Amino acid sequence: MSKAAGQPSTNTLSRVVDLLVEHRITLDALEHVLKESNPLVHELYLGTIENLQAQEAAEVNRVLTQTLKSMPTER
Repeated sequence: MSKAAGQPSTNTLSRVVDLLVEHRITLDALEHVLKESNPLVHELYLGTIENLQAQEAAEVNRVLTQTLKSMPTER
């Protein structure tokens, strides 16, 4: 990908992916500790995550629908 074309470099994308993986590992470890130390709070946490995922999916669908509607149709 070319920076001149307005695209981030491969190194930048690679670093972002690395950071996401590191954070995911950290979150998984913290979730495990929470599950072992306080199962009730862990259940609340899981419910909160499910709600956030549903909200995110709805927002992504809304934005995609809006984007597709705003694109000119090919004839």
